[in-house]
Amino acid sequence: MMTTTRSTPDHTEAYYRDLCEHLGVALIATDVDLNIRTFNAAAVRMFGASRERMIGAKAITIIPPERQESAERMMRRAIDTGETDDLEFDHRSVAGLRQELIATVAPVTTETGVCVGASICIRDITRRIALQTQLLESRKMASLGQMAGAIAHHFNNILGGVVTGIDYAAASDYDPALTKRVLDQANRAIMRATAMVNGLLAFAEDGPRPDDLSDLTEVLNELAHETEAMIGTSGIVFEMNVETLPILAVPRVQLSTVLRNIVQNAIEAMPKGGTLTISAVLNEPTIDITIRDTGKGLDEADQARIFEPFWTTKHGLGEGSVAGLGLAIAHGLVHVLGGSVTVSSAPDRGSTFTVSIPLPKTTP
Repeated sequence: MMTTTRSTPDHTEAYYRDLCEHLGVALIATDVDLNIRTFNAAAVRMFGASRERMIGAKAITIIPPERQESAERMMRRAIDTGETDDLEFDHRSVAGLRQELIATVAPVTTETGVCVGASICIRDITRRIALQTQLLESRKMASLGQMAGAIAHHFNNILGGVVTGIDYAAASDYDPALTKRVLDQANRAIMRATAMVNGLLAFAEDGPRPDDLSDLTEVLNELAHETEAMIGTSGIVFEMNVETLPILAVPRVQLSTVLRNIVQNAIEAMPKGGTLTISAVLNEPTIDITIRDTGKGLDEADQARIFEPFWTTKHGLGEGSVAGLGLAIAHGLVHVLGGSVTVSSAPDRGSTFTVSIPLPKTTP
């Protein structure tokens, strides 16, 4: 039976050597030339290489070839600037199993502050990554189920209204005025369903198509014409502030869908009128497009949920609206384009949406 005695560590070199040797994680230390000087027992087990073989070898030999350049830069930074950083990489265990490892690289300094090498502390995070993946997948499926249910609910409402109108017209004596009214209602309902499907299709695309590129200025001009048509006689003042831009090729359909959905949201936030302002500025390495309204605004709780599918603060929207889907689609499309969309708002002070997308790699 093992007995444990309580004693105060003597903090000798042997004590620290024993401490490093029995750590539960792989510990490797190098000199300033990145030659391995320490290779503890956990490292021997993890990499299946003897200590005798590894002492004196280059530290990057434990890293897969495709990550060695990054690893060497990280080790050099640790020695030259004292920077600590993490590097994740794939590894095959002695048994041939795939592992996800994370290496924390840090400088090794003396009591006088002189850097004498780098330490590499490596942990196996395979199980953690697997659990995170499972959690994300379960959340994804739950969200997909909620979205599918919401879409089915909206389509049922749309189609139910069409069927009810047709049944009512069919049960009545022929009345041209009634027939026209029913057809108009059916047309508006179908347009709502079409808008929903088109938004979902745009969201589902993996990325912009090469044949769908247009100049950003043209896209903004088209948006201005559409915005004026949407505003109509609502009492909203529309302002467009766009600096002179170079020719920038952007994915027309996806970016237009993003901006149109945000503009529609801004218009709906000002039922009694207000001011809608669209601005665009080149802010390398992105182009930033801002859509600002003077509507009722959002509190912090609403801002946290504004991009959730089918969540909305609006009630009694018009026939052309697809409640709670427009901003969710815009948010997803912006990320497909490699950009971001943010909102700044306060109750009774309006909202400002900023869409930032990366500039094309080359511009004419």
